Amino acid sequence: MCYPSRWVVAFVGLLGGAATTRGADPTDHFEAKVRPVLVQHCIKCHGPEKQKGGLRLDSKTGWQTGGESGPSLVPGKPAESLLIKALSGADGVSQMPPNGKLTAAEIAALEQWVKDGAVDPRMGGPARLGGVTAAEAKDWWSFRSVIRPAVPKSAGTNAIDAFIRAKLAGANLNLSPAADKRTLIRRATYDLTGLPPTPQEIEAFLKDDSPEAFAKVVDRLLASPAYGERWGRHWLDLVRYADTAGENSDHPLPHAWRYRNWVIDAVNRDVPYDEFLRDQLAGDIVAARNPNEKYAPRVVATGFLALARRFGHDIDKDIHLTYEDTIDTVGKAFLGLTIGCARCHDHKYDAITAKDYYALYGILDSTKFAFPGCEPQQRPRDLVPLMPPAEWDRVVKPYKDKLANLDAQQAHLRAEQTKLVRELKARAETTGRVLARGEIPDGGEQVFDKLPAEIEVRAGQFLQLSVTPLKNHGADSTLIEWDIAEVGGKERRWNLTADVLDDLLAGNPHGDTHGNKRVWWFLDTRDGPIPLSESARDLSGKPGLNAWRNGDTPSVFANCAKEPAPVWTKLPGRSVFVHPGPNGNVAVGWLSPVDGKIRITGRIRDAHPGGPDGVGWVLERFTGERGADLLAVAGKSEKQQALERERAALVGSAPVQDVAFAVMESTPHDVKVHLRGDPEKLGPVVPRRWLEVFGGELLPAKAGSGRLELAGWITAKNNPLTARVMVNRIWLHHFGKGLVKTPNDFGARGSAPSHPELLDWLASEFVEKKWSVKALHRQIMLSATYQQASVLRPDAAKIDANNDLYWRFDRRRLSGEELRDSLLTASGQLDRKPGGAHPFPPEASWSYSQHVPFSTFYESDKRSVYLISVRNRRHPFLGLFDGADPNATTPQRQDTTVPTQALYFLNDPFFHGQSEKVAAHALAKPEPARLDELFRAAFQRTPTAKEQDAANAFLKRYTATLTETPPADRTKAAWAALARVLLASNEFLYLD
Repeated sequence: MCYPSRWVVAFVGLLGGAATTRGADPTDHFEAKVRPVLVQHCIKCHGPEKQKGGLRLDSKTGWQTGGESGPSLVPGKPAESLLIKALSGADGVSQMPPNGKLTAAEIAALEQWVKDGAVDPRMGGPARLGGVTAAEAKDWWSFRSVIRPAVPKSAGTNAIDAFIRAKLAGANLNLSPAADKRTLIRRATYDLTGLPPTPQEIEAFLKDDSPEAFAKVVDRLLASPAYGERWGRHWLDLVRYADTAGENSDHPLPHAWRYRNWVIDAVNRDVPYDEFLRDQLAGDIVAARNPNEKYAPRVVATGFLALARRFGHDIDKDIHLTYEDTIDTVGKAFLGLTIGCARCHDHKYDAITAKDYYALYGILDSTKFAFPGCEPQQRPRDLVPLMPPAEWDRVVKPYKDKLANLDAQQAHLRAEQTKLVRELKARAETTGRVLARGEIPDGGEQVFDKLPAEIEVRAGQFLQLSVTPLKNHGADSTLIEWDIAEVGGKERRWNLTADVLDDLLAGNPHGDTHGNKRVWWFLDTRDGPIPLSESARDLSGKPGLNAWRNGDTPSVFANCAKEPAPVWTKLPGRSVFVHPGPNGNVAVGWLSPVDGKIRITGRIRDAHPGGPDGVGWVLERFTGERGADLLAVAGKSEKQQALERERAALVGSAPVQDVAFAVMESTPHDVKVHLRGDPEKLGPVVPRRWLEVFGGELLPAKAGSGRLELAGWITAKNNPLTARVMVNRIWLHHFGKGLVKTPNDFGARGSAPSHPELLDWLASEFVEKKWSVKALHRQIMLSATYQQASVLRPDAAKIDANNDLYWRFDRRRLSGEELRDSLLTASGQLDRKPGGAHPFPPEASWSYSQHVPFSTFYESDKRSVYLISVRNRRHPFLGLFDGADPNATTPQRQDTTVPTQALYFLNDPFFHGQSEKVAAHALAKPEPARLDELFRAAFQRTPTAKEQDAANAFLKRYTATLTETPPADRTKAAWAALARVLLASNEFLYLD
């Protein structure tokens, strides 16, 4: 803002004077003492040219609005005003001006001004919204209401042609003649399905001379499942679809495919566009309010939000960047606005403020996004169930009832067993005698070398070897070797390893090699001798590493294999081990089956050195008859094991609910502005609301996150952007360029529409036809504008070189997906069944990191829309042929021509393989029909006489060069080479 120099001259001399006395006119004080200070020291950095910290001081509105830290003045309270604090650098506020402090008199004048109410007669300029004034925003072409224009008078019945012809007439141009029928059906079929027409479809169209012939083709193509795959891909480009998360380890998203397939299905069903958008923003909310058959699809639809890119190492810490990605995508894809530019400050060019951005941010922060996993937290979480809670409760109730019954039975058995164990433990205190005890240090071992030479036993008596942790639980895997030899009698032997190793899991208690049952016992002795009840096979995935255990510990386990097992340590083969619990003993017991004398030998060794200490051990003999007591306890354990097996089987067959990578409601709340976009520096709270330029409507009370209201604001019929943006996209994908050439930017930095009346007519027609995309396709494709030939007309090119007026149809190259799908179609290898989930590794095995991220591409003969999309590594084929970037919204594909594309056709195994299959199909025909078959596969037509001569000459020349190829293979090689020539030709790659 400029001020007449007379103000400065008149009042600068007064700055040194005393502050106005109480009762002086506040306006006079402002003009005499305040305005000159602001002009001299503040406006340069906080005026119309520059607004440091988002603050303007050239008008009353400026300081009332404030900057990133909120309003800069509190009238009547100078001590609470940021501007006054900044003059002296008080309370940690940066001193202003930064290059020199104001004089005491200047500061006093400003303090008095604020104390007196901060009277400010400056009205300043007009109110501003972001980079424009409110009046400019209201008058911006894309913010004006859509008003259906009158259709220009013109021959014909299609309104599109009337608008196009009117523009052409102004440049003394006219439409080109219609394309020939073969060109037209090929154009339409690729346009709507991304695939070539079959020879039979072409033949039928050529024979149909009715006026409705092309309309019937359009309707047939719109009804094809391939239509949704083609136009669904356009939407997936726009919403940056991917099958990985995008953070530094690029975690897989195993359920993302559900959203991809939902888009394809919704497009095929011609779901009204307003409903299509609403479900992607708030489908879960709509589904919860009225559960029906659409519940699961609506939940899946919110995958649009959940698929936002993740950032960094620990993605929860960078969630603000995920929200930015979402806001940016919603703004560009749905509204044609670059809302993301307002994250750090008001938009520099458009009517979007930082407060607008954080009003939408609060809606997202009140939403729970599915978590994909990341390097420090590998497992996904917060996936969204696909069944209404009440329905799921009904499904799962029988299972829960059975589970509760089993749990009750187990609790009853445990209580009975506890009573038996207590009685057994009490009797053991009077009948037990220690035979030997010791402690082994870390990495050490001990043998049983201080036992009596002979020990008398009776059938039913019990020997128990207990291993206990020391204070640091240093030895966790302890080797046990225990041998018992009968002295006299039949001189039988019982060896722990030999008796149990080959069939450890046969039972606990375990038999011996003499046919005696229940001789060896594996016990948890922390609260009494209770048989270990849980069996486990192939621990850590190692065959032959089996165990009896209670939880993870205590346990008795064995490496039954001959080779050492490398697990937590290297366990020697054919060995038995025990692992005490951190809070108590584990024991191996021998229940004597004989009366007589025995000799005991054995050893204990730390099998996993490295802890601060080893283990203690004690060998006890219980002289009383314990067999009946132990068998009673074992009986309870066996019943518990049976119940546990039944329970495990029940859990294994439990109902499993499908889930989606989607979003759900969270705790609703408003958020604070992130000053300069930094989440660590917070400004004032912003209520959740709609964009201010469109009214700034606040959320109603108890609205939840606000996503449903946001969807309503975006799809409201009076929203001037949504319909305009979408019809422009549809036009773009039909003609190769939009009526607005910047499809994601309808703001000040974007292009104005080339045909504004046509754009508004299409937008109003779109809404009037209940947001039907298929109806819009028909309107466009049945126009003479769409059906024009693509032949260049030099006279017209001199006037309109870029064909901005649509005096012909622009030729285009096939997209990467169309090219790959066409190659598979030509070779007969295309799998037309819809794609499903990708074969990702099980989530339990994930250990992706920044250094070893997920980066696998899965081979498939399905349509290219179903190929895996990896965010941090482009698909080799689609990356080469200009596929969409899955990290950002792609409104329009690039169209590059680079040497590596030509090299692809020369060298790529996939291309060569398809060419060989095309040639093989041709060679399967009688010789006179082979060239016809080859040309039909490539171009859906037969060759001309000139082409036949050229092809035969090529085959003859090429065959002559194959001197090192066996004669039997030369024909195949030559025809494969000819197939490569055709499949790499412009007629195959380009569409007229």
